[in-house]
Amino acid sequence: MISFATDIMIPDTTCMDIAEIIGVLANPHRIRVLCVLLDGERHVAGIADAIGLSQAHTSSHLRVLYDRGLVVRRKEWRNVFYSLRDERVARLLEAAQQAATSG
Repeated sequence: MISFATDIMIPDTTCMDIAEIIGVLANPHRIRVLCVLLDGERHVAGIADAIGLSQAHTSSHLRVLYDRGLVVRRKEWRNVFYSLRDERVARLLEAAQQAATSG
């Protein structure tokens, strides 16, 4: 478990970055996108099918996640594949789920 010392303040810039990430995750569709990517790299159409959104809407959510650095993309001719940036994103989702489900 992560703990913060009570006498150590998080720098303002870091607080702003954390708030931005939380803001990005405030959209349930984006959380669903990230959950789909927990299983590995997926094509936009596969992600759209899995979360029940159009490819256009899914692409919009992926763009926000990509711009914030939560996902990476790989282009293969006309196809774009997305995956989680790294294990920290998966741990962030896990922590959020635990916080949401603990009474």
